[in-house]
Amino acid sequence: MNNFEVLLRFVIGGGVIAATTLIAERFNPTLGGILSTVPSATIVSLIIVGRAAGEGSAVSFAKGMVFGTAPWMGYILAVIFLTERIGLSRSLALGLMVWIVLVPFIFRFSA
Repeated sequence: MNNFEVLLRFVIGGGVIAATTLIAERFNPTLGGILSTVPSATIVSLIIVGRAAGEGSAVSFAKGMVFGTAPWMGYILAVIFLTERIGLSRSLALGLMVWIVLVPFIFRFSA
């Protein structure tokens, strides 16, 4: 991966984050959340992986994203259900712990 590709990832990822948080702050938090799922970073990642390692690797990468949905769901559900009880910072930390626990389990069964 060259420096341009690394920079492109940061610019696209940062742009998506900046745009969705701006929409959430100024217009509607739910709309910001929905728009935060735009696959712009995914598209760039798949193109870079495909160019660097071949289309088969891009397909494997995409399959990993599908399997990664389960740990992400554990994370985001923890945030949704725990924030009002224990606060945002703690629910984010607990959600991340849930994700960390689930990733190895999912990875083991994804191969």
